[in-house]
Amino acid sequence: MLCPQSINLVGVKSLVSFIRSNVWLPLVIIAVAVVLYQFVDPAPPRIIVMATGSAEGRYFEVGHYLKTELARQGIELQILETAGSGENLTRLTDPGSDVSIALVQSGMDRAVDTGAAELHSLGSLYYEPLWLFYRSDLTIGRISGLKGKRVAIGEPGSGTRAVALYLMGENGLNASDQATLLNLGGEEAVAALGSGAVDAAFFTVSPSSETIRSLIALDDVGFLDIRRSPAYAAHHPFLSPVTISEGLLDLERNLPPEDHRTLASAATLVVNDGFHPAFTPLVLEALTRSLRRGGMLEKPGEFPSRLHTDFDLTPEARHFFESGPPFLLRYLPFWAASLVDRLVIFIVPLVVIILPLVKLAGPVYRWRMRARIYRWYRFLLETDRKIVEGGVSDLKEERRKLHALSDELSTVEVPLSFSDELYQLKQHAEYVMRRLESNR
Repeated sequence: MLCPQSINLVGVKSLVSFIRSNVWLPLVIIAVAVVLYQFVDPAPPRIIVMATGSAEGRYFEVGHYLKTELARQGIELQILETAGSGENLTRLTDPGSDVSIALVQSGMDRAVDTGAAELHSLGSLYYEPLWLFYRSDLTIGRISGLKGKRVAIGEPGSGTRAVALYLMGENGLNASDQATLLNLGGEEAVAALGSGAVDAAFFTVSPSSETIRSLIALDDVGFLDIRRSPAYAAHHPFLSPVTISEGLLDLERNLPPEDHRTLASAATLVVNDGFHPAFTPLVLEALTRSLRRGGMLEKPGEFPSRLHTDFDLTPEARHFFESGPPFLLRYLPFWAASLVDRLVIFIVPLVVIILPLVKLAGPVYRWRMRARIYRWYRFLLETDRKIVEGGVSDLKEERRKLHALSDELSTVEVPLSFSDELYQLKQHAEYVMRRLESNR
């Protein structure tokens, strides 16, 4: 009767034999894991740098709102004040810049050469109407009426300047002998218009902005009704015709006194390849909460939108607009959801590949064990064939080989599950030995 220690020793030897037979398995698993890891996005950074605009503009307000919302998830949003959309695109395309997300006015892709930079959009946020304010003592019925006038077209790098140059060019006013174009914008342009330093000025701001309130407070200033706005929009698809309805700016003073037509671009979120895709649903969900009630020109629920963008949406943004935030983000904090999502991308394919390989471990082990036994059977079969065919030329040598085989089999150790095959081999070896002796 075998003692427990002997049984345990046999079990340990079987385990060691199994491991030796399948030493290839962990090597394959490591190789597969290394390959799959190449497809897993790196962990999201803790800091995002966003280019907005001047501190008094709405771009800055949006950036400040996102900074507050992302801080609740442990993400630091650093806001970079800029001159506007043009500079923002330049920062996004600059390899030496840390900016990975920016607010950009639609249509700026035509004004700024983005080169080979990979830029994508997360969607549009709201309309940015174009205003052409002018001194009321002038007779201006169309943009072409600015001929010979001093016109503030916005600061260099701003979206206002880009759109103003488009529209002025459509009316042949970009040449210096046709109009005096001044690089003034914001409060500086408001002050120049109020003092008479300029005859007209372009602005691209929200109807509720402080800039508009300052302008309508000026008694001798009005803004142009761009009656041909649908025609301009047909030439420039990034622009949309909008109406500033009667009394929209000031109900008490009924400003404007009648409907005014104008054009509007859209404020869009643009990202480069430095923006981690995991942040996309977080940013869009925060903006959805902020913009869902609409505005003076936007209907409730209209923004954020996948429309009015110059660049293709990222896959994550498309998924958000089609299906809402990811499932995990609805129930887990951002960092937990991000970790689980990355683990799923890594573990699921790994498991799918490894399971069939693990199932091969048993057959490989059995093949290795039986291969040892079959090797000896090959010798017995050859010897038996010689006996049958009378081809045993050196009987002494054959006997020596069979005795050597018996001695070797007495020292062979195989797992208990293969011991019956080993004992059958010993019996067959004795059978061939008896046949060899009888043949003598």
